[in-house]
Amino acid sequence: MMVVGTTGAGAFNPTNAANYADSHWKECGPSPYNGVPPSPYKCISNDCTNYVSRALHAGGYSFVLNGPADSWYWYSSQSNSMSWTYADVLYGFLIYYDKDDNGRGGGTVVATQVGVSASQTYNSLSKGDLIFFDWENNGSIDHVRIETGWGTPSKTGYQSAYNNSYWATGDWADQHTEPRYHDMWNGYYQMTATQRANAKLYLVHIDPLNI
Repeated sequence: MMVVGTTGAGAFNPTNAANYADSHWKECGPSPYNGVPPSPYKCISNDCTNYVSRALHAGGYSFVLNGPADSWYWYSSQSNSMSWTYADVLYGFLIYYDKDDNGRGGGTVVATQVGVSASQTYNSLSKGDLIFFDWENNGSIDHVRIETGWGTPSKTGYQSAYNNSYWATGDWADQHTEPRYHDMWNGYYQMTATQRANAKLYLVHIDPLNI
């Protein structure tokens, strides 16, 4: 059974998670953890999972303080779980560990795919859900981003303001390292040709029941 930490039990709000990701996509460096003490977040060199974890927590996903494998928390840059900062460990935590006795909570893999294309504009996820990437399809997850919306992003300032991300109608996602805002969900326009052909994607729905 899951044991929650200091934030208390409650339902995960995917819209709040997506809104946090949108509001903080350019941020790198200390920012108050949810706006209050006890400690600041700190951007790290490979920041994708730290950024996604922050968004999940802003959406109400509670700290989990169990054993080394079954834990997820950030109190400071010196006190945090591996699942908070490493994509493969976060994936394992959500899929295998953070469930109640009935298998609820955590995350659920709703689809996988190998290779991406420009025509894959829509996916099976919604706001606050996660896309994990295994660049070489070798069984080791390397990267994660968070879905933040769908439709047609505003073109105003898009190409110049957001790291020349490609504008496309469909689902979009945010990420860190490199920071991307409302980028095409599967990352096609940010990938190398090899990654486009080989990458394996895991589409993970976050269960709104966070016990």
